[in-house]
This record gives sequence, C-alpha cells and structure tokens, in this order.
Amino acid sequence: MIDFHKILLCFCVLLTSCKNDVPQRPESLLKTPETQNSDRIKTKLNNPILQQAQDKHNELEKARTADPKLVAAQRAQALSIINHRLKQNSESYAIVEADTWEYQFLHDGEMSKPGEYDGVWIDYKADHTYTYGHYSEIKGSGKYNYHSERSEILMVDDDTSKKPEEWTTKHAGDIMIRVGTATYKDNHIQMKLVRVPDDIQKQS
Repeated sequence: MIDFHKILLCFCVLLTSCKNDVPQRPESLLKTPETQNSDRIKTKLNNPILQQAQDKHNELEKARTADPKLVAAQRAQALSIINHRLKQNSESYAIVEADTWEYQFLHDGEMSKPGEYDGVWIDYKADHTYTYGHYSEIKGSGKYNYHSERSEILMVDDDTSKKPEEWTTKHAGDIMIRVGTATYKDNHIQMKLVRVPDDIQKQS
C-alpha cells in the first residue's frame, strides 16, 4: 500500500530545496544602467577630491565662455584705470620692465611639467606696453600699469576677446612671482618668472 504521508513529506522537502536554490547574482548585474549611474553620481558628490576637480573644470569652462559684453565692460574699466594712473604717474619701474621675463612654472590647481614653459616670455616695456611670445615668435601684446605701492600689475591684452588680468607680484633678485587677484577671477593661478636677456626673443 502506498504511504501518502511519506510521499507528501518528500514533496515538501524538494519544494523547500528549490526555493532555497536561488542563484545569488552580483549586485551590479541586478542594477539598471540608471541605478548604476545614480550611484556613480552619489560617489562623486561624496568625494571631495573629485568634487574639487569638477569645480575647477566648471570654473575654467565658465571663464572660456565668458559673456563678451562682460569682457568688453571689464576691458573698458581696466583701460580707464590704466589711463588714469598714467596721467597721475607715468614713471616706469626697472624691477618690472628691465630685460625679459621667462616663465618657469605655472600652477592653476596643478603644477606645470618641468620644461613646459621653456622659451615662453613676456616683456614689459618702459612705455607701459608689453609683448609676449615663444622664442622669436611674438604671440601678442597689450598695455599695462605697475602699481609700485601695492606691487600689482594690471594688464589689458590687445586681443579684444581676452579679459583683463591683475597680478600681485613678489620679487627676489631676478625672480618674480605673480599671484592672480580676485578682481578678474585669476586668484587660483600663480607663476614663477625669471629675468633673462632680451636675446631670448631672437632665438628659434
């Protein structure tokens, strides 16, 4: 005679085993692309280093795509300041305009590579204009004023698409450190320049 109790017991055991035999898939495979992307965003937001890098990128992009009207207004204001200062005092200062300055490094959140700025120079002239370039190639020019009491250089490029620049300077012999001010949002940049003979402008 068939023992229905034993059959029923075996069936229950098999059913329980099947339920517990569900494969454990990796969590990443169970997530949708949307969920994975959301997790990556959360990770970035919780990582201060990545956030700082993103903030810097956004700031640089904003500077590159600045409103032309804003740039024009800033240039007009800066030129007005330079012209006013020159009317008050047109003296030039050898600490800035003697010889030519060659860039050694630039730091704008990360340090430039060794030798990256070899041959890159800027020449502040006694007539309050400046030129800049790479060895014998002149890349551009502009107008400047050096405020001796504040040790600041205000610069306006002849390229009308470029915003003005303002730098605080520190001098030690033939070395000049330029640190950007907040006036035109250059305060995240600093650089070291070394005074070199004007012959650098004739080299190729």
